[in-house]
Amino acid sequence: MKKLMLVGGTILALFFVSGCSQIVEEVTDSSDMADIEVATKGDTGKGALNLKTKKIKKTDNELVISVDDIDESKMSFIYVANKKVLQEKLKNGTDYTLDITNIKEAHRTDYKPKVQLIQFENNHEDGDMTLFKQVRYSVK
Repeated sequence: MKKLMLVGGTILALFFVSGCSQIVEEVTDSSDMADIEVATKGDTGKGALNLKTKKIKKTDNELVISVDDIDESKMSFIYVANKKVLQEKLKNGTDYTLDITNIKEAHRTDYKPKVQLIQFENNHEDGDMTLFKQVRYSVK
């Protein structure tokens, strides 16, 4: 009897959980869904951020990146360890060298610092995000 109640309770719980995710999709608009995608997957939008320098030494002060399949007409914002290091319209397939000389957090060895690419709908940091990509690198 206890096993039957446990199986029934599990089935009922799965039914409610699967129904909740469908309700969330029905009541959110596309901008909310983009925010949810960023929160759950860590990135959103079309394109790729490629980190050419996957490992650096504590004495290194440059990272090399490139982008693929992004909107070249939009302003791109590049952050390293949450500090803005580049703000310009990027070209697909072009290498960009990022100066991380004065960013203390970019040289930490206790975790992998991140490089983030963000584009906004209105080309200003206060606008709606249309692209968010991030990659991590290690410091030896």
